[in-house]
Amino acid sequence: MIKVIELIKRKEGLTLEEFSRDWEKEHGPLVARVIPNLKKYVQNHAVRLPGGGDPPIDGIAELWFDDFDAWRASAKWVLGSTGKEIQDDEDNFIDKRKTYGFICVEKVIKE
Repeated sequence: MIKVIELIKRKEGLTLEEFSRDWEKEHGPLVARVIPNLKKYVQNHAVRLPGGGDPPIDGIAELWFDDFDAWRASAKWVLGSTGKEIQDDEDNFIDKRKTYGFICVEKVIKE
């Protein structure tokens, strides 16, 4: 099993609450419904600590796939013209210039 992790920054002009709502209520169901080969999808929403300012990132997405082949097929789909619905939705609330992703293998140290 491999995992894609994305560190997400919201689009300028959106509050953290607006970003979080759009990501969970609109984008989340879209991703879960249309990305092929997706085994698990988790959103980690940043919170403001009392007396603190904005967090450096607004969320972390975790997407699980069975293997690299499953991920490659999914990435090809999302980045191609057929994934336009997802890309267009991301443009509504994500600053893609400040959003980063990587592929990893999870190593659980303590369950």
